[in-house]
Amino acid sequence: MSRRLDIANVDAALSRAAYKAVHGTREDRLGQYQHVQSTAITSIRYNADARELDVMFTNGTTYCYDNVPLQVYLEFVDVESKGRFFNEKIKDQFPFTEVSAARR
Repeated sequence: MSRRLDIANVDAALSRAAYKAVHGTREDRLGQYQHVQSTAITSIRYNADARELDVMFTNGTTYCYDNVPLQVYLEFVDVESKGRFFNEKIKDQFPFTEVSAARR
């Protein structure tokens, strides 16, 4: 059993390393829109200098959330359920404005 578990861990580590080699690390992608796997959210972008998190939804609207800590963004990127995390940790927690099409 231990050997099988080790192989699974190695396989997962190799997959993460390959993804990072192609796409960069989370920190490398700061400031760029990242497509996410979610039924409600299309992509996210974080501006570390301004502490702004842009969230683009599947209905086409994008909102900018202000004063979002970097740690919240990093957790958002890694969490499996983006919608649940958004509803629990971002929505109604930070001030926001709708982003105009020109800014996207």
